[in-house]
Amino acid sequence: MQGRAESGQCRGAMILLHGGAGPMDPTPAGLGAATASLRAIAGQGLAALAAGTSPLDAVVECLKALELDERFNAGRGSALQEDGQARLTAALMDGPKSSFSGVISTTHVLHPSLLARALQERSSRVLTNPGAELLARELGLPVADVITPARRQRWYDRACDTVGCLVRTADGRLFAGTSTGGRGFETPGRVSDSATVAGTYCTAFAAVSATGVGEEIVDDAVAARLETRRRDGLPLAEAARRSFAEALEKSRSYGWIAADAQGFWSAAHTTPAMSFIVLGALEGEVAASSR
Repeated sequence: MQGRAESGQCRGAMILLHGGAGPMDPTPAGLGAATASLRAIAGQGLAALAAGTSPLDAVVECLKALELDERFNAGRGSALQEDGQARLTAALMDGPKSSFSGVISTTHVLHPSLLARALQERSSRVLTNPGAELLARELGLPVADVITPARRQRWYDRACDTVGCLVRTADGRLFAGTSTGGRGFETPGRVSDSATVAGTYCTAFAAVSATGVGEEIVDDAVAARLETRRRDGLPLAEAARRSFAEALEKSRSYGWIAADAQGFWSAAHTTPAMSFIVLGALEGEVAASSR
């Protein structure tokens, strides 16, 4: 079992992104290109925050950019299930409100993150089809095949490189989002962990976005367990260390990014690689990334 765990702290606003534990191109060149994309998107997210964009909308803007980047298994780059169909999943969580929303196994919608954002304002906050597609039409979003020719040629690929975004504002508020095309070549209709509290969870205490083998993430309640450990008083680094040790002991294949209200962050993966970036808004603040 390979992997690594890192932690640190940013004093001001920060954005954390991951491009997945189990990237489609795990070569040094591929990982470097993915990290460069994450760095650019995180910079755009910080700029949006500075310009007055709401933190939750900044999460969505980052997810939308990742959904457009075919390097990642989300949106346009989504993996295909056994029947050749892309079924996309996304979730958001507003930490100050402890409000979760998501869409599960949507088809023909490029940006499931936009549907998850609209559901934050509704009484029914987790949808699958037909409700998800009906909502997309209501919002005026394009409803069309999202599968590109390049992805169709790689139908049989398996991938666990879900994408995720966390925002911590300068005053300590937390927001989280995750988007995925699933595991790849799985049984049609298989549900990802991403739109569950095992894969995406955020409160006033901690925010977590997980990535990897969804069944294992659900088995270990990764995001919710890590948040609970922080809520119960463990420093984030220690909470992450315990979760990482448990994952290694069980030979799990997953990872996460996490942040708390004080600006501490964690990035960990038991897989050979995971692209991620931690970018702080203050001048001179350290930026951490996969390496």
